[in-house]
Amino acid sequence: MTRLKDDYPQPVPVLVPLEQEFLPALAGNEALLNPARGYLLSLNSTRSRQTMASFLGIVAGMLGATNTDTCSWGSLRRHHVMAITELLRDTGRATATINTYLSALKGVAKEAWMLKLMDVESFQHIRAVRNLRGSRLPRGRALPAEEIRKLFGVCEADGSCLGARDAAMLAVILGCGLRRSEAVGLSLSDVVTNERALKVLGKGNKERLAYMPAGTWQRLMVWTEQVRGETPGPLFTRIRRFDTLTNDRLTDQAVYHILQVRQMQAGIEKCAPHDLRRTFATAMLDNGEDLITVKDAMGHASVTTTQQYDRRGENRLRQARDRLSIVGIKHGTDFTV
Repeated sequence: MTRLKDDYPQPVPVLVPLEQEFLPALAGNEALLNPARGYLLSLNSTRSRQTMASFLGIVAGMLGATNTDTCSWGSLRRHHVMAITELLRDTGRATATINTYLSALKGVAKEAWMLKLMDVESFQHIRAVRNLRGSRLPRGRALPAEEIRKLFGVCEADGSCLGARDAAMLAVILGCGLRRSEAVGLSLSDVVTNERALKVLGKGNKERLAYMPAGTWQRLMVWTEQVRGETPGPLFTRIRRFDTLTNDRLTDQAVYHILQVRQMQAGIEKCAPHDLRRTFATAMLDNGEDLITVKDAMGHASVTTTQQYDRRGENRLRQARDRLSIVGIKHGTDFTV
């Protein structure tokens, strides 16, 4: 899968406000009382902080600041926010991405108000800015069975420790529908043997049990019993040159790199770790599981979020197209309907 343009920060035009419009903060020292820092600290996950920090850095540049620390967030006003969303739309950002920027700006405005760097009226005006409406085709894809076989085939053909680790880790992400941050956050003590499950700490500091299908459990046991061993620590660890095992935890980015390498070795279409999670959701729904069950399995707070992972829609539309015969097919001078 080719990564979409919204996956990376892109250059945007600089919005340089008039001096008389972008006034100094109302009170205090924003270098010490930084609303952006306060907002980022309020987020639950490292991944969310990284994403929002990147977005706020882009916004700070649009406002003429060098970074989030030097931006006078307390001077932010409704017309600045609306101008920012318009510029983002002009650069081709997706509606959902722009709304994420808007959410970040509202969060920073709230922090500025709480730090007495913004008056309540200005905060309420920013808070009242509405989200943009619209949608785009969903990102990512669900992997077909043949690609999954090839992916695990190349891992298992690799007789090294790397092969066993990669097969187990990808099996856990795919078979349990985990986020990559959840997978690398697992420790050996999180394996619940009598339940054939994993104790997962997900978004919002919420813990859940992820039950492993037989294929996932089998590959995990190969890794833990034959390769990793019983040393306490991370479930999936770094392996150095010459197959040297360590007890160092893998990073989120390492998961992306591992899948990228295995995908190229398997000769399948590009895919991201989150596509394995999408594949899990689609397979569960294909098997007739209800949305509530899938929601709980994936650690979602809302069924609406779970529905976004369903990749059956396009396949259903293709099947409907093939059954449709409104427009006749021409055979020489004859038509059949």
